[in-house]
Amino acid sequence: MNFDFDFDFVVIGSGFGGSVMSCRLSEKGYSVALLERGQQYGMHEFPRRLHEIKEKLFWDPEDKKYGFMEIRDYADNDLMSVTASGLGGGSLIYANVLMPMDPESFHGWPGGITRQTLAPYYDKALQMLEAEPYPQDSDPYFEGTPKTQMFKKISQELKTADDALEPPEFIYPHLAVRFKGAFPGEQSLNAQGVIQSKCNKCGECDIGCNIHAKNTLDLNYIQRARSEKPGGQKAQVFTHALVESLRALEPEGYEVIYIDPKNPAKKTILKAKKVILSAGSLGSTTLLLKMKKQGHLKNLSTRLGYGWCGNGDLEGTVLNTPHDNVPTMGPVITGAIKYKFQPYPDGFAHSCYIQDAGFPVGLSWYLSGKVPNPESILHLIQLGWHFLKTYLKKKLRLKNSVIEINVGDEFSKALDRDRFVRKSFMLLGMGRDRSDGQITLREDDEPIINWSLKGSQLHYDRVRREMKQIAQKMQGEFADNPLTHLNKIIAVHPIGGCCMGESPSEGVVSPHGEVFGHPGLYVVDASIIPTSLGPNPSLTIAALAEYIADHI
Repeated sequence: MNFDFDFDFVVIGSGFGGSVMSCRLSEKGYSVALLERGQQYGMHEFPRRLHEIKEKLFWDPEDKKYGFMEIRDYADNDLMSVTASGLGGGSLIYANVLMPMDPESFHGWPGGITRQTLAPYYDKALQMLEAEPYPQDSDPYFEGTPKTQMFKKISQELKTADDALEPPEFIYPHLAVRFKGAFPGEQSLNAQGVIQSKCNKCGECDIGCNIHAKNTLDLNYIQRARSEKPGGQKAQVFTHALVESLRALEPEGYEVIYIDPKNPAKKTILKAKKVILSAGSLGSTTLLLKMKKQGHLKNLSTRLGYGWCGNGDLEGTVLNTPHDNVPTMGPVITGAIKYKFQPYPDGFAHSCYIQDAGFPVGLSWYLSGKVPNPESILHLIQLGWHFLKTYLKKKLRLKNSVIEINVGDEFSKALDRDRFVRKSFMLLGMGRDRSDGQITLREDDEPIINWSLKGSQLHYDRVRREMKQIAQKMQGEFADNPLTHLNKIIAVHPIGGCCMGESPSEGVVSPHGEVFGHPGLYVVDASIIPTSLGPNPSLTIAALAEYIADHI
């Protein structure tokens, strides 16, 4: 049977894989539909007020919440995962960091893909994302970032471990943040003609940048995809489009059915010659597992679901330092310390990164209010006593009594104490853990990630050891993530599930992202990466997408 196709390509997901593919395929003249389950966010449309945060931050359609952050955790899972929902995918909530992989970390990748292979595509993605290092040493406005100053200073005092191959190295990684402008918040046009603002150091990168100082994918790749271009076509972007079915057609092509999450009864059917699945490690793998179970995609590799890892994510905190670190000032991450260690016993290369971490002012107020502080309560009582004294003196007509008139200082003291926040320093670790996890489906089709810390214990021991040394140099107390004591981690960098391989017995997709057994079906996102990367995955995902698009 022959079909009249609606599009040449349907792209499912708008993160670092889907946005790049939509852009480059539309430039080549293909008709492209980009599907995103969440909404598009304009300037000042991310929630900030308390009731908005409760209603519009989190993605949980079963409870009628359609925000941009999905946090999944249940007893069957060996970890807690954090993923995004919204046009731009993970770029809406990631910490802006764009770092390439080390050459040795490509060992074992199929298709002869090496650092040299991806080098031009790394450069292409960095240029498109208009990324640059944090201008701590070149722009007076950004020089005053205490956490960056402290982190850089401490990095120069660290001792080199006995199992290290080289000393720790401090670097300013490229950040997808706009630092151009004469003053904080100054607006100008980016390379795609979109209005963006200069970063104002608000620290709200991970909860959606409301002034568009963050170079999210909707402002560059997706903007270019949906724009007029010589010899190309404008991609059509569909938001509120949650894909529930992907079926192979005969003799060629695919049928995609999506629903509006707010109105599940509203279904839309698209037929395309080819499909790009870019819903992320968890999303893409889960959809393929469901379609295999339902018989819609019958020839998928038995390796589907295997090869999962969390890129070595580990969070730690330094408490009670004598320094004012002010974690609410500046982008979430500004610097990184790079470590290279002796490999695992089987020769698997080991590198890791520890990065500074900040958080929004709103979270600072929340923490300051939640941490018990008798001093704040005392000052509040004193402020109330001041007004009571004033009232009594007036009622009793007492004259010439000494009473403070300007009470600004009393109000200031009555505010919640923020010492806990100012004296804290968050550390984000990541690196080369082992890809020995598996994604499976429960009976109700909910995805389960089976993964153990055991195979990657060497990595976590080293990261924790180096974090403790940083805490010591900061004269603070190290606080481990309590989940690790339950053999559980928070995975913000999930990788694998549809890994690349030379054949169906080794992987789910070819080195060019095409699904074995299903010509014209591609997976292009973190799920196809066959090993942990080391640094933040975003740039490698984008570069890999550039590479795959170049071969279509």
